[in-house]
Amino acid sequence: MLGRKKKMIPKKYVVVMIIILIILILIIFSFMLKGDRKLNPVESFLKDGLVYTEKVVTYPFNYISNKISEYKKLKSVNKDNAVLETSIDRVSSIESENIELRRQLDKLKEELNIDYTLVDYEYLNATVVSRNVGFWYNTITIDKGSYNGVEKDMVVINSKGLIGRIIRTSAFTSDIRLITTSDTNNKISVHISNGDNNLYGLINNYNYSDNLLEVEGISNTKDVTIGDYVYTSGLGGIFPSGILIGTVSEISTDSYDLAKIIKVVPSADFTDINYVSVLKRKSVEE
Repeated sequence: MLGRKKKMIPKKYVVVMIIILIILILIIFSFMLKGDRKLNPVESFLKDGLVYTEKVVTYPFNYISNKISEYKKLKSVNKDNAVLETSIDRVSSIESENIELRRQLDKLKEELNIDYTLVDYEYLNATVVSRNVGFWYNTITIDKGSYNGVEKDMVVINSKGLIGRIIRTSAFTSDIRLITTSDTNNKISVHISNGDNNLYGLINNYNYSDNLLEVEGISNTKDVTIGDYVYTSGLGGIFPSGILIGTVSEISTDSYDLAKIIKVVPSADFTDINYVSVLKRKSVEE
């Protein structure tokens, strides 16, 4: 028993305990030194010692914390750079796709004998200033005329789709014949888009009671389904290709049970038209 050696506390633990003890003493003194009174030399020394000791003790932790923060920021920057590089590559890819799509579009225009598509036009915004109550669905008048470059047969649209075309202009106003007009000579060539199928027909009538356009001349209606989009075809030389007209809502036959009639819900609200845009062909220089 007497010869047994006492177990010694490792030096590193002793150092840690001393540091902790010093910190506790300094903390206690920091509370004691609070106030506005003037400090004596001993109190001043203890206060300064507390400040510098705190800096020494916290420096390693602050250093490690800053390095971790810098690493995270660097990692985030590298990630952002990778995203930017991918975006730049995507922009180059989109430019190449646009060039190819433009080439295909020019080829299709040539094959279908279409002179203009929507990309060949600029927009002139106008406000509806007059509408004949007796012929509500026939014509409207806008506040732009020949002074603004508006000409007869220019196409008019709004944010929802096709509205009609210019039939008469003065210096500061123009009359528009709506696609819902009762004029039976106002036939518009359209195509119905259904996947890979593009079926062509003519708008031949507007049913006022049902608010539906009637499309005729499509023989293979088995490829038409409810909800298909109807666009201008670009055939005929007035309306450019690709303007939305509406969606297919019903397929029926005429009174003689011979021809198929496709009924279309107009995308534009013809009961309430306030603002429109006139399509003006871009100059060759543009």
